[in-house]
Order: sequence, then C-alpha cells, then structure tokens
Amino acid sequence: MEPFADTNTLPLSIAQIDVSLYAEPEPALDTAEGACPDEHEQLLVALVTRTGELEAAEWVLDQAKAAFDAQIAAALSAGVPVERVAEAAGVPVESLARFGAAQEPATPEN
Repeated sequence: MEPFADTNTLPLSIAQIDVSLYAEPEPALDTAEGACPDEHEQLLVALVTRTGELEAAEWVLDQAKAAFDAQIAAALSAGVPVERVAEAAGVPVESLARFGAAQEPATPEN
C-alpha cells in the first residue's frame, strides 16, 4: 500500500461531507424591510457550518499534536538521542524537557 502523498488538496469541509448542513441559496425576495427570513436562515446555516468546520479543524489539530507527542515519547523511550529527536521533530532540545527523557541524555551501554 502506497502512502497518501497528495498534499496540495484542501481538506473537505463539513458541508461537503454532510450535505444536510448545506442549504442551497434561494432567490432573495425583495422586501422593503431589508433581509427576508430566508436570508437569515441561510446566514444561520452558514454560521453553523463554519462553526462545525472550525470544531473539526481543532479536533484534527489536537489529534495531530497527540500523535506528534506520542512519536517523540516513543523515540525518546527507545533510546534515540535527544538531539536527534529534536532535529527530526524540528523543535529545540529544551522543548523536549516536558517528556522527562530530555533531562537525562541517553548513554550507550557497554
């Protein structure tokens, strides 16, 4: 199985995944009072959709952060030198102190 390599594609929005969240725009009614109730409903649907997309994006970010932290912890617990883990992760060595293993440099056993 080949890894997914297409990084130029934007993620699907919630509206594209769940079509029940997306309302097709209807022709606006000309009223003297301004916006008709249908326009308010469309704005509300758009707001709810964007809020759902934001929540989904935050969830994905949290999941990616947790996976990133798990990979760092696994590498450090496997005995990979702290400097090498920091270089591979693209973070300063000092930021790995929260994992505890950064306090004690790995020493090869004889």
